[in-house]
Amino acid sequence: MKDFTEYNSIFALVKDLPKSENEKACSNDESDKEWSGSATYDEAVERIVNGDVNLSKIIRGCDKLKFNAPCTGVQKRMVTRVAGFMPHVPNYLAGVPNNMIFCEERKIEKKVLRVFYGCNTRGDVDTSKIAKVSARLLSAIMSLERQGYRIELHATNCASKYKDKKLGFSVKLKDAGQHLDFVKCAFPLLSSAWNRRLGFRYREIHGWFGYDMGSSMDGDDLRSYLKSNGVKFDVALSFYDLEYVRNNEQLEELLLKAN
Repeated sequence: MKDFTEYNSIFALVKDLPKSENEKACSNDESDKEWSGSATYDEAVERIVNGDVNLSKIIRGCDKLKFNAPCTGVQKRMVTRVAGFMPHVPNYLAGVPNNMIFCEERKIEKKVLRVFYGCNTRGDVDTSKIAKVSARLLSAIMSLERQGYRIELHATNCASKYKDKKLGFSVKLKDAGQHLDFVKCAFPLLSSAWNRRLGFRYREIHGWFGYDMGSSMDGDDLRSYLKSNGVKFDVALSFYDLEYVRNNEQLEELLLKAN
């Protein structure tokens, strides 16, 4: 039985999650807004649909991380030619015919990587730590795209509980041809409401009731679970795979090897 759903957009996900009038449902619990990540379920829906500017600022504000301009798919280099936009003085004085500087452009060969990232974490993980991991992931994606890769990014929301019962979904945050939208990505990557509002609602409509909504998966469990449901991916990583990665170089290497 297939127990995983791939959504191609945030709008498709929200449309598939019906409203619930059951006040006892975990996704409607308003007793602890800080734990839930939002005051109400409707607020969580609004923030994922419209993007979360405040959370995006937290990610961008992480120390020592650089978010370069997005790659245009074109690499530029200066060469000497017979014609150009300015003289190359040494060549000109030496009488070399190629004595003008010309900006040469070439298209970067593109390789598409489908990346599935397990955003769910334990309840005791500090928000600042989640922000740093998320920021490092987005920074590494931008760096890889400048090297010629194209990243298709999916956020997963998966849980497992007793008797190996598993359930989850993913939503596409970025097409391979799009630039990263920090405001769009921030809510799934950083807010606990991604799991405790939207994730809980998904599990409730699939028959999970009560206060046991399962636990988050580590990287091995996530990859095995996705494969068992026929999900095609190049890279699948969980928060716990990235938790102790020290720098962008290590993360880029992990993104290129993990499959």
